[in-house]
Amino acid sequence: MAAPNIQTIDLVATLRDISPNPTSDVSFTFVDQSTGKTSQLAAHKLVLACGSTVFMAQFYGSTKEKEDSIHVEDSSMTTFKVFLDILYNKKVLLKSMDYQLLGELFYLADKHLLDPLKDAIVQEVSTRKMVTEEVLEGAKVAETHAHLPKFSEALFEICSSFLKDNPESALEMCDNEEVSEENSLPLHRLMARANRTKQKSTAPPAPICSNCKHDPCLHGEQLTADNFVEGSSVCVYGYGLLVYKTVKLEGSKVTFGHIKANLYFPYQAHIAMLKFCCK
Repeated sequence: MAAPNIQTIDLVATLRDISPNPTSDVSFTFVDQSTGKTSQLAAHKLVLACGSTVFMAQFYGSTKEKEDSIHVEDSSMTTFKVFLDILYNKKVLLKSMDYQLLGELFYLADKHLLDPLKDAIVQEVSTRKMVTEEVLEGAKVAETHAHLPKFSEALFEICSSFLKDNPESALEMCDNEEVSEENSLPLHRLMARANRTKQKSTAPPAPICSNCKHDPCLHGEQLTADNFVEGSSVCVYGYGLLVYKTVKLEGSKVTFGHIKANLYFPYQAHIAMLKFCCK
């Protein structure tokens, strides 16, 4: 009989949601630029290190961080808190976030080498349904995060595709938005990008050949076991343009016939001796 598990740690309930937490051994500090007020977020080095190799090197590497209070300048406290929640396996819904927050979160994921989080954010952005009211804001966020190409391109793509499919929305934005460098330049660049976006083809698909059942047609191509079609018109290499109908394929042998007066005169030949005659 095995010994029971004594430690059943819930990272969220046991370590993350208790504040203040006596077991935390690192804090991240933030300064509000408008008020000068300092705030901090407590965490656990071991938990962060298990989630990111960057934190592992920062806290336990040869050049590890000596201070237990780390000042953060490249992230807002709001975004960093979401980032820490994710590292503690707390349920975080990306669909509830605006594009700015997603961009800031993508930056932290990129900085800390968390590819699964980056992929999830790009997937969230790519599958969102764009609306007129969010297009300009989305374009601005995409421009400010141009140094993160995967995120920026995904956001630009849904914005430009929306304008390509809904050109009246561009007129509506021009009518509603104030004329300024802040709005006009991103809108102009977005419309230019939309113009370069390939429009979804509305042309009907090319018809499949009624003889060889392939697209593109295999006229003149050698028969193989993979492309064989029963009842197709074929010719024999070196025997002119006489057209026959295939009957069946057995191994590498093809039974085919020449039709005269509604009667089959069957022949057999190696499949490599036959080619499609579709025209």
